[in-house]
Amino acid sequence: MTTWPNQTDEKCQELIEEITKATHAVTGAPLDKIAVVIQEIPQNRWGEGGIMATHPEFPELSRRRG
Repeated sequence: MTTWPNQTDEKCQELIEEITKATHAVTGAPLDKIAVVIQEIPQNRWGEGGIMATHPEFPELSRRRG
């Protein structure tokens, strides 16, 4: 799981639990064999649609088409 920083421990725990459950449901892998790693990437090192995540209008501009 790759996300921006500042996730709380509670949110990280929830992500780990839900990703583990979904992986188990889809693949049948044993729960104790599913590892989840949360990697936090600073917004100034993340971009979508050619727009850096720190840009004030990132949510709108990053949804470009074509």
